[in-house]
This record gives sequence, structure tokens and C-alpha cells, in this order.
Amino acid sequence: MQNDEQEIITNRGWLPTWWMLLFYGSIVFAIGYVAYMHGVAGWSQGKQYGEEVADFDKNFPSQTAKLNDDGSNPFRGDAAAIAAGQKTFDGLCAACHKADMTGLVGPNLVDATWLHGSTDKEVYKVILEGVTVEKALQNPVRGAMPAHKTSLGSKKIMEVMAYLASRSPSLRAK
Repeated sequence: MQNDEQEIITNRGWLPTWWMLLFYGSIVFAIGYVAYMHGVAGWSQGKQYGEEVADFDKNFPSQTAKLNDDGSNPFRGDAAAIAAGQKTFDGLCAACHKADMTGLVGPNLVDATWLHGSTDKEVYKVILEGVTVEKALQNPVRGAMPAHKTSLGSKKIMEVMAYLASRSPSLRAK
């Protein structure tokens, strides 16, 4: 009995030898890995980020578009753009403007009343920058219009506008 107690006392607080070897081996591996990656291989986080951004830009080229010089939408009347705009509208805009565009939280888009301008240039600005509750002209105000500069980008905004123009004759080109 005394030998068992003495063995327990002498081993108290120590991990098994194989655990300690694994622990120290992990430390040696980590130091070697860092030295290799940053010293020999020349890896850096900034370089890796730059490569990933370049790869993304290659696989998903920027789809920017501009209004025509006169402020009109270049996609107006383009069947492919209208179809793409409808898909975007149904997935994003219909939550506030309803699928039939008669308005829910957002205003009606198929009547003759445009609260913040009825030209392509004005509507583009509203969709791009949004409208805060303080600047909303809807009566009663039911919510803000979020800015879609980063969520959609200019090309998708113009496709949505082409779809709007195909459904609402009161949206003027200029």
C-alpha cells in the first residue's frame, strides 16, 4: 500500500512522457514552419491578399456602367438587361416595393408619381445613394431606402432601372 501511495505522490502533476514530447515537438515544428514560410519561401499576408484580389478580379471582372452623357440609361429597351433587372428586382427590391411594384414599405413605382425625381439620372441617384428617413417624401414615411452602391453596383442598378422603365411609362429617360 505504501509503494502505491509513494508512486502517486511522485507522479502527481506530470503529464505522460509522450504528451510532453508531442508538446515540445509542436513548438519546434511551429518555429520551423514560421522560419520557412517567412524566411525561405517569402510568404507574406499582404502578398497573399494581393494575389487573391487579382484572382477575384480575373474571375469576376468589374461590371461598371455609366449613364449616357444626356443622363439616360444605356440599357433602356435592352431585353437582356430588362430580364436581368427583373430577376434582381424580384430578389431584392420586391420586399419593399412588392413584386407588382405597387409599393409596400417603399412607394409605388408604376403610378405617375415619383417622389424623388422621374428621370433616369434622378432615380439612379436614389437607388445608388438611398434615401434616409429624414429625407423621405413619402406620406406617411414608412422607412428608408437603403443605398445599393455596394450591394448592386452601377450595372445592376441600371438593369433594374431598365426593368422599371419597361413597366412604368412615367419614368422618363431625361
